[in-house]
Amino acid sequence: MSSLKIVDKLTPLFNSVKSKTGMDISNFKHTFLERRIHYRMRILGVDDYADYLNLLSSNHDEPKMLYMALSINVTKFFRDPSVWDFLDNIAIPELITASNLRSISAWSCACASGEEPHSVSILLDEYYKQKQITYSVFATDISQKAIEHSKEGIYVDANLINVSSERMDENFTKISDGKFQVKIAIRNKITYQKIDMVKGIPKTFDIIFCRNVLIYYDKDTHESLFKMFHSKLKSNGLLVLGQDESMIGTKGNQYFELLDVKNRVYKKINV
Repeated sequence: MSSLKIVDKLTPLFNSVKSKTGMDISNFKHTFLERRIHYRMRILGVDDYADYLNLLSSNHDEPKMLYMALSINVTKFFRDPSVWDFLDNIAIPELITASNLRSISAWSCACASGEEPHSVSILLDEYYKQKQITYSVFATDISQKAIEHSKEGIYVDANLINVSSERMDENFTKISDGKFQVKIAIRNKITYQKIDMVKGIPKTFDIIFCRNVLIYYDKDTHESLFKMFHSKLKSNGLLVLGQDESMIGTKGNQYFELLDVKNRVYKKINV
């Protein structure tokens, strides 16, 4: 691998990807970008970064392949169970009471292969059955391939280790040994769109899930996202981050009140 420091030579790469795909990847952390660039170079058998830049300029498909490599697709249903327990037992009931909700809307910002939006749909479906509170889930990702996988709703045992036997029986159909499909009633509550969450969307929500995504973006993007999330949340709305993410060192605390330190659940400060 070339000794050239990739992080010091990213501008030509940004320009190639944007010109070929229309997508701006300059908001990603440069160290993360470097890892994914090395990953693509290894697959292609390219040792020198300058040669890879030439390939980006001359090859129609590689800018798209690099962009797709930035999509984070490793997750599980009900990842970090304590987060979901806190939402189910404390945060969502308080939200329902505070805003007198009869319908809940949620956004899964980077839905990846679909475990998160399906988990949200399963959880909110329980509120519908118990309290007749209707719901909708909006799921977005930068990868169309990830979205198509999510729409199918087919998963293996390893994705489902945090799903209780009761939820398995209620929400999944076994289609072969070790492989299950989310039931259509749960899948049909999810609407998908291929977008870059950094650009925002013309919708508002009661709950936004942006878990284990911020770690791949720089601080300036964090600032923009927290401000955008505040504007996209309805009164008393909830923002759920990853357990290794926080608003420390940003102006996010001007927009949100931290409800639970461990689980990184925030409530919108109404202004």
